[in-house]
Amino acid sequence: MDIALKSAKAKKPLSIKWKIFFFLALFSGIILLILWTVQSVFLGDIYRSIKMSDLNECAEVITDSLGTNKLEQRADSLAREYELCIIVQTENGAVLASTESMHNCVIHNISYRDRARLYLDAKSNGGSLLERFTFDPQDGSFHSVKDKETTSEENIILTKCVPGKNNTDIVIFINSVLTPVNATVKTLNRMLIFISIALLIIALIISFIISSRLTKPLKKLTNSAKELAVGNYDADFSERSSKEVSILADSLAFASNELKKNETLRRELIANISHDLRTPLTLITGYAEVMKDIPNEMTADNLQIIIDESKRLSSLVNDVLDVSKLQANTIELKKERFDITEVIKETAVRYQKLVDQDGYNICFMPTAPCTVFADRQKILQVLYNLVNNAVTHTGNDKTVVIRQGFAEHNGRNYVRIEVTDTGDGIAPDKLPLVWDRYYKIDKFHRRAQMGSGLGLSIVKSLIELHEGYYGVYSTVGHGSTFWFELPIAE
Repeated sequence: MDIALKSAKAKKPLSIKWKIFFFLALFSGIILLILWTVQSVFLGDIYRSIKMSDLNECAEVITDSLGTNKLEQRADSLAREYELCIIVQTENGAVLASTESMHNCVIHNISYRDRARLYLDAKSNGGSLLERFTFDPQDGSFHSVKDKETTSEENIILTKCVPGKNNTDIVIFINSVLTPVNATVKTLNRMLIFISIALLIIALIISFIISSRLTKPLKKLTNSAKELAVGNYDADFSERSSKEVSILADSLAFASNELKKNETLRRELIANISHDLRTPLTLITGYAEVMKDIPNEMTADNLQIIIDESKRLSSLVNDVLDVSKLQANTIELKKERFDITEVIKETAVRYQKLVDQDGYNICFMPTAPCTVFADRQKILQVLYNLVNNAVTHTGNDKTVVIRQGFAEHNGRNYVRIEVTDTGDGIAPDKLPLVWDRYYKIDKFHRRAQMGSGLGLSIVKSLIELHEGYYGVYSTVGHGSTFWFELPIAE
């Protein structure tokens, strides 16, 4: 097992820089290999193919010029342009045009009988014949090569028969020289060696420069990401060298900001939860010890304080558990049809009994009964959290108003529930923050007026699970109204 782990640690993947470098170097090597293959293997065939194509094109031009006064002029022009020798004659040997632009021309040095043989061979071959010859300087004769390779200078002759007047043929002879390809290839190969070395060095240098420039911004982002991993949320993610790098930088910058906010919320959570847990625990412990040590302190009021603080402690723990479940997406909704108007009435009555002794007034203003398809217990939790939040922040009149109305979104009907308090209100720049976990408007955290800071976050998550809408509007000095909307059951 240890050996396997050591082996896995030893095998580190190559960096992007060197991968790009090797790929570019490999690409350059493949290009050079193709160049060498073409020159060494296919150059001769390509060269001969081009020459034969030139001869056929010239034959077509001359064919089109037959019977015109431009035949001689076009033959001279083609001979100079392509370095050819051209003879145009009748099958009886009468020359119509003749031009010579190279030494040792076959068609001008062979006899009339040899040209007649070429004509007959071409006629029997379908009207066209390509044949290769070499010149023997010792006896001044030409020898047919057929398709064999040769190191001597080759002459290639195209013989073409064109039907003329009076059932006679006009014969076109075109002669060109093929330079010895093997000798040329050897010369080119020597040059290509030096060119290949130079190109390979240049390719390696360019590959290194390109790979370095492409990976430099990624290295910078990697270093910034490492700083982010150790808690430096102000790491620089401003790299903008390319579109992809910009997207990555923006994503990392967004992650950095979110982590920074989460870190702030985490610290606030520790401070808030520590305070909220310490206060009820201290009171419970203190009153219990007093009641234990002093018999006369065993009173209903002291017991009620212990009960109230225990409920606060239980409520805080439940809120934390609910948030944890919502974050982990482990809450399953048990939806059912129920009259939400009746549920709100029951909630208002129950809550009124809880706060009646403190002088609070819970007022519900319903409309027509409305049925929804939702999780009854989760909607009750939403109502309790909103009403509790309103009771906590309401004004001196200690009044909380619950209203029921209707709304429509995208052709679908919704029931709208509003919970209004008459407290100090919320500043406009703070409104988007009230739904954040552990956020509290009062940073001094007055125990008598503040909750755990989790209630509104729970409301937000539960309404989103029900595919509903939620929001808040507030005026400083005139209270706040929190609302949510649920789809009406069809």
